[in-house]
Amino acid sequence: MAVSVGDIITAAQYNGLQSRVATIMGTGSGTDGYGQSLASSQISVTDTVTASDMDNLRTDLNKANNHQIGSNSLVANIAVGNIIGADATGADVGTLTTTDGGHNDYDTAVGVIETNKLLIDSGNSTVEAAITSSRSTNWNGTITHEFTVTFASANDRRYFFNSGGEIRFSANLSGQTGSKSDDWATLLSNMGTITFNYTETTASGTGTGSAIGNYDLTSNYEPIFTKTGSGNYAENDYIIKAKETSSSVISFEINFQDDDTGDPPITPLPKGATPGGVDEDVNGTLTSTIQQLRATGANVSVATPAYSNITTL
Repeated sequence: MAVSVGDIITAAQYNGLQSRVATIMGTGSGTDGYGQSLASSQISVTDTVTASDMDNLRTDLNKANNHQIGSNSLVANIAVGNIIGADATGADVGTLTTTDGGHNDYDTAVGVIETNKLLIDSGNSTVEAAITSSRSTNWNGTITHEFTVTFASANDRRYFFNSGGEIRFSANLSGQTGSKSDDWATLLSNMGTITFNYTETTASGTGTGSAIGNYDLTSNYEPIFTKTGSGNYAENDYIIKAKETSSSVISFEINFQDDDTGDPPITPLPKGATPGGVDEDVNGTLTSTIQQLRATGANVSVATPAYSNITTL
């Protein structure tokens, strides 16, 4: 909370700032909390706020800000012996010349990391391989890739998504021949990479995502993304479903649904021909690829979950 010029900055006011930073960087609850150790800590209400206390708070602020947007918080270091004012610091009350080192500057900086709490800077994250499933035998109808993502605890699951973590899906068909298989290859290529984060599922290409992310899951599978074929193969679909198996486990089911029933019958029917079209199989090598984006580095680093296939292609 901001204070007025002339006010004395108390231990309680410092503790208020530190508590807000700890909510973002520490355990927190719900969509707050990265699960990190902090340099700063609460002080006794009878203590004097020292330069060391402020330095520790600034360290935590800088880590959070760097994790979120890749830069330090815009607050000054407070030198030993300086007096902390509402809007500046200095050697004595009459010369509070450091205008970005006051209590209110720190209060503003804390507000920034609270606003940006679910952002992640690209330089503070790593895209990592998670799990795959492939098949090279021809197929028709529906085939499924189902897997689980298991976190060490419910809190670790929160930390992963609160710190900007994502689960990413892609698929490709290679070495295929024929119009149906070519359509499947195009469908999978055009959807790009599908991203599941804390609040939504989106695609870098085309397809229909949803406002369903980690915090929106139920105990039943529900569709979070669909991509449909085109032309004569508009019945075909790639569908991702997700559910919360437990507080620390998420399950995903990816269905490759080849619902095409064949080309329309030829009319008039040539002599000796059989009514109805031909529903050819899909051929080539089909691969379902899962990756993750995880907070890594010196500012915020969270544990990786374990991935396990339940049903393979």
